[in-house]
Amino acid sequence: MEDGSSNKTSAYIQLGIGLVFIIILVIIVKVSGVRNDENIPQNETKEEIKELTIDEKLNKLTDNYKYNYEITIGEITYTYNGSKMGLKESGYLKINDNYLYYYKDNNYTYEVKNGGLFQIDNLYSNIDKNYLDIEYIKNLIKDQEYTNEDSKYSYTIESTQIIIDTSEDNITSIQVINENNYKLEYSDIGSIKEINY
Repeated sequence: MEDGSSNKTSAYIQLGIGLVFIIILVIIVKVSGVRNDENIPQNETKEEIKELTIDEKLNKLTDNYKYNYEITIGEITYTYNGSKMGLKESGYLKINDNYLYYYKDNNYTYEVKNGGLFQIDNLYSNIDKNYLDIEYIKNLIKDQEYTNEDSKYSYTIESTQIIIDTSEDNITSIQVINENNYKLEYSDIGSIKEINY
């Protein structure tokens, strides 16, 4: 009988030692794995999120975005709404209550009508399409002084004012105010996958 009892006692002791060892091991792993800001050496810094400059944000607008342009000339408002990817664009032009659906591929512009494409050359009649070109705007404001208030960059070039509204990493809108008013809004920058008519 004593042999069975001492075997039980020995098994309990071994089990107890094993549990103590496991508990100590868990505590060591937990303590050595915990790192907080106080344990970071002075020469080690947290990675800072750097906001892009206005030039970097403008450079992202090269050829992939959705747009909504409202251009007011006199009493007429022209609304262009579409998507651009590379040399392709697809969208519509609204003047008053009239719509013209268009598709652009390379240097050709087509009206989309009755399921077909018909080449046109008057999509930008009566407006200065230079203001729709990001490269043109970048050249206009290059080396110009600006004011920045609440992520709005304002440039004055002769009788033209250009206001560029930004988010943390993108341009959200550009407004060109001269004798006319161009309000250019951008979204989904860099995420257009395909352009179809």
